[in-house]
Amino acid sequence: MPDSHSSRRGRGGQVLVMVTVALVPMIAMVGLVTDAGYLYYIKNSAQAAADSAALSAVYRFNRTIAGSSFACDSYDWICRTDPTPCASGLTTAANPPETACLYAKQNGFDTANSNQSVTIQSNVTPTPPTAPGVAGAAYWITVRVSQRVPLLFSAVMGNTSGLVAARATGATYPATGCVYTLDPVAPQSFYQNGSTSFRAACGINVNSSNSAALVGNGGATLETSAVNVVGGYNWQGTISPTPNTGVNPFPEPLSGLQAPAPCSASGGCNDANCAAHPSQVVVNSNTTLSPGTYCGGIFVKKGLATFSSGTYILVGGGISTQDSNSRIAGSGVYFYNTYNSTNTYTPINLKATSSIQLAAATSGAYAGILYMQDRACCSATMPTESFQGGATSSFEGIVYAPRSLVEFAGNASLGLAHYTIIIARRYTVKGSSTINNDFSHLVGGNPIKQVGLVE
Repeated sequence: MPDSHSSRRGRGGQVLVMVTVALVPMIAMVGLVTDAGYLYYIKNSAQAAADSAALSAVYRFNRTIAGSSFACDSYDWICRTDPTPCASGLTTAANPPETACLYAKQNGFDTANSNQSVTIQSNVTPTPPTAPGVAGAAYWITVRVSQRVPLLFSAVMGNTSGLVAARATGATYPATGCVYTLDPVAPQSFYQNGSTSFRAACGINVNSSNSAALVGNGGATLETSAVNVVGGYNWQGTISPTPNTGVNPFPEPLSGLQAPAPCSASGGCNDANCAAHPSQVVVNSNTTLSPGTYCGGIFVKKGLATFSSGTYILVGGGISTQDSNSRIAGSGVYFYNTYNSTNTYTPINLKATSSIQLAAATSGAYAGILYMQDRACCSATMPTESFQGGATSSFEGIVYAPRSLVEFAGNASLGLAHYTIIIARRYTVKGSSTINNDFSHLVGGNPIKQVGLVE
């Protein structure tokens, strides 16, 4: 008879062999799942780093670089047509691509690590190569991050490492608004009274959190593509479409736009040369004015004042008109309204009966900017900038007065302009106005940009 003890030992040995054989694929499977989970974690981290890096770069671009269009030679960093590695050991960022590199580093991806790679590709072409569905970008940046990850359990299967990669593209692209009121708390931040009408082919954005941030009284008419209000509205009349209330506050558009030389970025223009026009210029007959510095402002009393194309620095005095005898015309012009130690800031005052036809430049550093207020003015009071005019008046360009109440009155017919954008602390309509948003002839399109991830 067979030895029962030997038989049991034999069967036990067979079981041990079978279990051992079965454990190998089981361990490999567990190892594969473990390594896959780790790779998935690294992949998510890489994507988060790429997203934050790309978004931070275009956000910095939009906050510090203003204008409607750029060329590759505008800045030495703006175009990186091939993916370029981030500099090793970077600690400060001098431009948007370096900002992207620092954000990637802060999120755990740094070219100083031999297992990691961070590259930057950027350009000013309207469509990023990796996001063919995007059109109209003014600037885009693509961030690629990768990491070679050593594998643990999978190594027994011969897989010693895995490569994880992620990519993100951020872009600046034209905004859709044409009126921005910036006061964060005021009632009637956007205001119409009586039988006024305001029609726009673009959006209205009201930053005030007040429950009556947007107000229309006495049968006012407001028709636009969108109305976005941080707070609430009270409208007696016609409004279309219904406002979107409770939206998130928005940053000040063009906050990065620089004052023209020699004016100070911190306010005022004491270095301006007032020798050519040391006191107020009064126009009493048809006169052609040249670009330059005007201390004491310009008063158009009678006749046609023709502004030649270029930059006009108004050091106190602003621009004002008298009545229907006052006429102003100018194309390719940019007005910067400021002050100095002897000339106080004076707002624009264009009468409702005057005839005004002004248009901003279509290219250059201040393309699309018709009027800019010194941001450091008016800390104690809020001036009223009055852009009025008769039925043939037009203001083509951006009116940028972030410290003032901008008032359009006297039936100013903005519809004669291809486009008009208002950026003001508060905005009031008293007549009938129409705003277009045709940027087809402006190089780079709408100078007001918004930012976002496009992939």
